[in-house]
Amino acid sequence: MHGRTSPLFIGRKRELDFLGEAWGEARRRDARIVGVRGAPGIGKTELVERFLRTVPGVRTIRAFGDEDALAHPWGVLEQIAEQLPTPALARTLEGQAEAAFIGQALAAEFAAADALIVVVDDAHCGDRQSMAALRLAARRLRNAQVMLLVVHQAPGYATGAVPDAPRLELHEGWARIFDSAQGRLLQVEGLPTDDLMRLAVATGHDGLTPSGARRLHEHTDGNALHSILLLDQVEMHSINFGNGPLPAPRGMTQAVVARLASCDRRTREVVGAAAVLGRRFGLADLRALSGVADATTPLTEAVGAGLVKEIPGTAGQEFAFTTLLVWDRIYYDSSVERRRALHRSAALLGGPGALWHGIAASGGGTDGELAALAQEEARSLLSRGRLPLAAVYARHAAELTPPGPDRVARLLTAVETLLVSGDATVARRYESEILAAPRGPWRDYVAGYQALISGRVAEAKLLLVQALGAAGRGRAESSHAPTDLRARVAAQLAIIGVVEISYPEMVEYGTAAVAAGSHEPWVRAFAWFAQSLGWTLAGRAEEALASLADADLPGSVAGLDGLVARGMIRLWTDDLEGASADLRDSVARATRGEALRVGQALGFLGEVEFRRGRLDDAVRFTRLAVGDAEENERVWDYALLHSLACFPRAARGEWDRAREHARQAAEWAPIVESRVSLAYAAGARAAIAQAQGDVQRLLSAAEAIELHYDSLEPGTHLFGPIGADALSQLGRIEEAEASLGLFSDRAASSGRRSTLMSIARVRGQIAAARGDHAGAVRECEEALALAREVGLPIEAGRIDLVMTRSQHARGRHAEAERLLRRALVAFNRTGAAAFAALALKTAGELRLSVDGPNAAFGSLTGAEREVVAMVGEGMTTRQIAQKRSVAISTVETQLNRIYAKLNVTNRIELRAVLADPDE
Repeated sequence: MHGRTSPLFIGRKRELDFLGEAWGEARRRDARIVGVRGAPGIGKTELVERFLRTVPGVRTIRAFGDEDALAHPWGVLEQIAEQLPTPALARTLEGQAEAAFIGQALAAEFAAADALIVVVDDAHCGDRQSMAALRLAARRLRNAQVMLLVVHQAPGYATGAVPDAPRLELHEGWARIFDSAQGRLLQVEGLPTDDLMRLAVATGHDGLTPSGARRLHEHTDGNALHSILLLDQVEMHSINFGNGPLPAPRGMTQAVVARLASCDRRTREVVGAAAVLGRRFGLADLRALSGVADATTPLTEAVGAGLVKEIPGTAGQEFAFTTLLVWDRIYYDSSVERRRALHRSAALLGGPGALWHGIAASGGGTDGELAALAQEEARSLLSRGRLPLAAVYARHAAELTPPGPDRVARLLTAVETLLVSGDATVARRYESEILAAPRGPWRDYVAGYQALISGRVAEAKLLLVQALGAAGRGRAESSHAPTDLRARVAAQLAIIGVVEISYPEMVEYGTAAVAAGSHEPWVRAFAWFAQSLGWTLAGRAEEALASLADADLPGSVAGLDGLVARGMIRLWTDDLEGASADLRDSVARATRGEALRVGQALGFLGEVEFRRGRLDDAVRFTRLAVGDAEENERVWDYALLHSLACFPRAARGEWDRAREHARQAAEWAPIVESRVSLAYAAGARAAIAQAQGDVQRLLSAAEAIELHYDSLEPGTHLFGPIGADALSQLGRIEEAEASLGLFSDRAASSGRRSTLMSIARVRGQIAAARGDHAGAVRECEEALALAREVGLPIEAGRIDLVMTRSQHARGRHAEAERLLRRALVAFNRTGAAAFAALALKTAGELRLSVDGPNAAFGSLTGAEREVVAMVGEGMTTRQIAQKRSVAISTVETQLNRIYAKLNVTNRIELRAVLADPDE
């Protein structure tokens, strides 16, 4: 288990709410007995521990059942007695009293306590006497602030490793208690696929893809411990792209091995043959494969051992292994030779699994007929969007084909399918054979596609341009070549136009890809992705969004790639809610089996959450994106994804990790040699400089960004007029104004609110540098309104810091302090520790207080505080005078003194001070 004893806690909001609600009822003196039930390793203990952290200060008693101490009477209650305030129960246990008396005494002890939670973990392993007494006590608990948590394994799981040992299950009386008015039963199920992705990141396995998470879930049913063990022990590539059962993890199969070993030899052989047929198998097929005419007797023994189960409603003709863990372990318990022989026999039985059995039996040889069948299956899977499985069959088709033209054609199909499914690692193994193949449009297209994914953009462009020209002249080197080759080639050329920031090419080729058409949904979808991104970067975002209006609907021609594109475009056009919804939906659909071809989806989802100030999510998604790209050797994504991963790390002040991401981006960008990669690498440096307040380094990064990136869509990043930003902070006012003018002429017409926000903030910085602090505040207030409108909390805090200095320079110290406090609250709420440190540095430089009550409020008299409170309630001057039984003129005089002390000029500004979350 690599040193781990329990899974990390992930998700479980529903379960925590369930326990919280039960505890709320118990706090109202309505005792609750809650069963927490689930499979071993599912995370029951971690769930209870996390719940207990949500009720600090509540007295808790913990006890544990022990399979090795079942024969020790009162073992569980002895643990409880040691934690009770009085020794009465301990003395009673020493006297070997009956369970009925112990239960009554226990109920009295519990009821006497104020707000008590009692946890009995592994209750199915509790000794008989203790559990009987606890049942009796539970029935007697009524008007008490007590919650009893009975944590236990579900029936059918709690079988010890010793085959003949009795089943370890709770007494049936507990089920009646859980079903009573005071009882509750919480069934803890496995984690959903998105939580498995979070679990992978939390345990250092960043390369898990959405489709890999789906496969992991299929094999573990979301069991956290089982999943961690597989992630630790199985190569990530096998999880993401493999087919068939995953090997059962070491450390969780002793009971399966023991139960299998306890069975008769013939039963073991029959069950081994069943494992080759699959998790579910028919009795007739099993008889034929195993050669055992009467398989009923062995199956009966296997059912009794908890290895297989009968499928209801099949009249005893269909069976299945009880869990994938059992199936995996039994499948791999047989030797490779025996499995291959069984697969060979199973292939002769025919049926839908015959092809896979034939492939599994081939043993690495060639078989033209089998290769043709595998190729046909790959095409069928591709048309249905099942890209990873299609890649498996396409690769087998190529491997099964002897040298010659057919192998070349099948190899081209296999490599393209591998690349489309994201498996560049395996595709690279065939690169030399692809390059050695006869030249032609299909070969050049696949070789160009492979070069692009490997980061060799110039080579890729040359090959793809040649392929498009030859395809346009009707040349094809094989009858197997796809009829929609023009659409495939044009889409890749459009993407090259995007990464090179070549507006004519991204628009021309993207439009051509869609116009060329294709009968393959995945080809059409990527064509739409390429076209919409090209249009957007060329300044036609609204047109692109209109073309993707139905991207989220079933059957959309744009497919899942189109939905990813819409999410990216919504990010760049300041629709952060829509962007998050689209990209999260894309990932969710990928975990349900749809092919997520665009590997950057997770990275851009991370940027969405970064802009929204949700830095934990931003780190998680960008880690998954980088891990996926590195695991599958998609070199051309490295610089971009490492840069996106740097942003939240820099904001959180995690300098070592932020710098490592920036270093990786800087290292890979010149290798790829695309303008986008170079600009994003500079963006990583800018993010660190910005978060550290290092203006000179910010200027250096700005020069690189402006050199490499001139997108007509300014919303693609939040840096805005970064050159003018740095120059204004350095006091180089004329240069800053000139730089800002150039940027505004190009970008302001887009109307992007985030861009207008950045422009207004920099105008404010320039005004402050000129000494026009009133003008600086006006500009920053405009910027702040835009930041709030878009939903950019960290940017809003940064704007408040600019205003803080200008208000302080104007002598309005109370307002400056209010703004500084508000900025600090925003940074602390989002976890932007680096910017919080900058806020504290500003406080020290300006000698402003950010601890305790606002200093200006401390100068108010008691009467003035009363008036302030009434203004906050919305009362008029007349209403305040009537309420306080004074003249209106008195209230007006008090208000003027308040305005002077708080550095405000009217009621609106006073209410703004009162609305500060720190006040």
